[in-house]
Amino acid sequence: MTALPRTAAASLPRALKENRAVWAFGVLVLTWLAAILFAKGFDSVSSFRYLVQTAAFLGIVGVGQTLVVMMSGIDLSVSGVVALSAVVCAQVASGSGGTAGIAVALVASVLVGLANAAGVTWLRVPPMVMTLATGTIVAGALLVYTDGSPKSAKVALLGSLANDRVLGVPLAFVLWIGITAAAAWLLHASRIGRYVFALGNGERASRASGVPLARTAFIAYGLCALLAGVAGLVLLGFTSTSSLTMGNPYQLLSIASVVLGGTSILGGRGHVLGTVAGALLLTLLTALLASWNMSEGVRQIVLGLLIIGLLLAYARERRS
Repeated sequence: MTALPRTAAASLPRALKENRAVWAFGVLVLTWLAAILFAKGFDSVSSFRYLVQTAAFLGIVGVGQTLVVMMSGIDLSVSGVVALSAVVCAQVASGSGGTAGIAVALVASVLVGLANAAGVTWLRVPPMVMTLATGTIVAGALLVYTDGSPKSAKVALLGSLANDRVLGVPLAFVLWIGITAAAAWLLHASRIGRYVFALGNGERASRASGVPLARTAFIAYGLCALLAGVAGLVLLGFTSTSSLTMGNPYQLLSIASVVLGGTSILGGRGHVLGTVAGALLLTLLTALLASWNMSEGVRQIVLGLLIIGLLLAYARERRS
């Protein structure tokens, strides 16, 4: 048997250490084993199916957030876009049909993303400020549009995406993995992906190198909003109801899933597959804390402390 060269053998542990997506999946596996040992109900197939099904809602939003964070941006409007998509689809579907509702909802979602990109690139508004303002405007517009009473709707296609299975696997999870595969190709095998990473490593140097800032930002923010809209539609199919606040949990959790998956919050480093592990881990942790009868407040404190710790670790790593 031929031994590995000494340099290759030495570099393997270092490569694994630097691959934070692998570490994220490792933490996920350990957390799942802990849940099986110390909580009831986590060792069943039905529990696993429900976990990946509900994680898909967060995961789809998280994939879009990854595209923006990777270029050193952030999107705080995703919560508003999730609600926008579901509410608009329900309102339109109740009068014109499900297909029209889906189309209008996705177009409205993309328009929010394009507005974010325009503000960030043309008006030079910081991404955090621009997207927070956009999300606030969307929330207010929805309140006016629905008069505070959003409608419910059952759309057959959305109900199927949210609740049906393929060979026992939830279709929502299959959709999420398909979206992740497309995003992985975009980020790691296309020219746009190289532009995104370049901007994440330094906007000034990227401009000097000829990276098209505006075009890259419009694609990233547009896709982020589109995926938030898709998540809102799948949520509508899952619950058959829309709410003005249904997207609120995804504002923080989408960013957390990106960070937990190993992507630097400062941009330029990470992998979209890590976001999959991050979304699954957050969903599992939430379910685990709930099984221990911890209150919503305690759960938020625990998750918040975890996120702060990781942010500090990544910031220190980037400075070193």
